Amino acid sequence: MEIRFLQAHAQNYRAAARSGAQVAYLVVHGTAGGMDARQAAGRLSDTALSVSAHYLVDETGVWQAVRDADVAWHCGTRGAYHHPYCRNANSIGIALCSRVQDGRYSFHPATVDNAAALVRLLMARYGIPPGRVLRHYDVTHKTCPAPFVEHAAAWRAFLRLLDGADAPVACVSRAGRL
Repeated sequence: MEIRFLQAHAQNYRAAARSGAQVAYLVVHGTAGGMDARQAAGRLSDTALSVSAHYLVDETGVWQAVRDADVAWHCGTRGAYHHPYCRNANSIGIALCSRVQDGRYSFHPATVDNAAALVRLLMARYGIPPGRVLRHYDVTHKTCPAPFVEHAAAWRAFLRLLDGADAPVACVSRAGRL
């Protein structure tokens, strides 16, 4: 899998020197729609954004915006955490680029396939079991990634892809602020 790199602005993540042992979770997100992975990675150069993800995935491939050893700001909250342990400092954020049509978010099936391949690669690299692959929703209860939150069967199908046991499914969600 080819992973292209476009560095996020330094104000949108925390430079660190995390070891592989410090990465315990993978957190799956969805973008607000309308951008491909290259555009979404480029958006992270906006200094007013104050958010980031390590990886951005679309139907054509993967872009990385924050190095794995650095801490992306992808699953923090100003509210309450709903997961007891997963935080920005011990996780890697993976954002699937969504499409918006007729007020509904969806993931292209090839985006889901590419994300599953990336997650499998990162699971192997860091020794992360499937139970530590989470949705942003599982950490903060934010409706993200909307297609996988509003359609639990789509999330379960994605998790099956991590074992290579299932084919991708189309998933659609209503558009809203993410």
